[in-house]
Amino acid sequence: MGNAALIQGGSTAKYNESKMALYRDVKTKLKEVQERLEKEQPGLGPEEFDVICSEELANELGVSEDLVKAIAYSATPKKQARPAEFPKEGEEIPVEEEDKEISAIVTTAPPPPLEPTPTLVDISSPGPVRSKTPEPEPDAEKCAKLVKASSETRFHHYIVGMDGSAASMVAFKTALALRKAKGKFYALHVEDKGKNEYLPANMKWDGIKVAIEPSLAGSIPPTLYSMECIQKSPTDTTKSTFVHHINGIDTPMYVCLGWVGRKGPKEDPTVLGSVSDVAMRSCSHPVIICKNAPEAGAHSFVVCVDSASGRGMIAFENIMSMVKQIDTVTVAYCYTDEVALQDVKESYEKNFSENGYSTNIKFHGVLHTAGTPIYQSISDYINDSGFTFTVVAPDPDLTRKEISVSEHLVKDCKSSNFIFIKVPKKLLK
Repeated sequence: MGNAALIQGGSTAKYNESKMALYRDVKTKLKEVQERLEKEQPGLGPEEFDVICSEELANELGVSEDLVKAIAYSATPKKQARPAEFPKEGEEIPVEEEDKEISAIVTTAPPPPLEPTPTLVDISSPGPVRSKTPEPEPDAEKCAKLVKASSETRFHHYIVGMDGSAASMVAFKTALALRKAKGKFYALHVEDKGKNEYLPANMKWDGIKVAIEPSLAGSIPPTLYSMECIQKSPTDTTKSTFVHHINGIDTPMYVCLGWVGRKGPKEDPTVLGSVSDVAMRSCSHPVIICKNAPEAGAHSFVVCVDSASGRGMIAFENIMSMVKQIDTVTVAYCYTDEVALQDVKESYEKNFSENGYSTNIKFHGVLHTAGTPIYQSISDYINDSGFTFTVVAPDPDLTRKEISVSEHLVKDCKSSNFIFIKVPKKLLK
């Protein structure tokens, strides 16, 4: 079986090995084709020259022309490098070494780890069958570790739930926009074999890979991305399989999901897709619910806070490790009491000053309109301001019966993407 065949399907280990080999094949053969064409057809224009090269290589290697073009203009690993690997369940959370330089080029000596690197798990095969489980719940202890680890790195990792829908492509593009140079990128699909034969080609795993790999190959070194497919547990729903799998991973990463799923928007625009709805409440990892893919350039973040030193402050400190220098950040506090507003404002502005944050960061008080729920005043402000991302810090506790303010906001706000950073009580001062 050739490299191209393995790229299109096969085990996780073989996929990662063949991905690196395909990159080298494209670069090597591209040079050969270019040299031959220059001799045989010297009068070709640059655009026509590139088209012919891509067509020949695509036919020879059995991959799409888009993938050939993406690889041809990407950074090339000159020797075998460590692939991006899905994290192993139960491994220690890496909180250091994040700033070490990462390169796809290695020496003849064994390569050092890019960071504490997990061992590859072949999750393209079905996992063990388990009995029917209740709706997943976030683990407060794990939430605390993930929040702490996330605040201590400048290069976050992203895992995107892919089902082939337009909404999942929004999540895919959002994660690409947020990722920094050394961050790893994972695309994860849950396959239900019982439904697979009825799905259109673009919603099956092979179709999803063909759609997204050119973008990955064209923007991320091959050592820093991976695409994986897991099988739905026969005793669970797709959403539970997804969340249980994510909750079994200890490596800090942001889980990115589309606002809705394959079935598209509901009649009621405030209703989320089932996977997104469960994940935002049940994943221990931070979750990003994506409604609109950010455009290139600066993005605007608003962090909703509830006090001077509570969950909001922890979420703010986390998000400051994510934003880029050109982005803007607003800390928003909904108030009725002017004295309380001033206390919170002074606390955050002191934080801004002590950390040397730029003028791109500000504090804003949102007046709570009398006779309305607090979330209504906040959502009105978010909708009017048009923030790219809204950051909230819910308590990871599912015992309450009422809908949280955070859940109201994500359903009521029209276009902002939402970042849920679950902050357990043990982290509060």
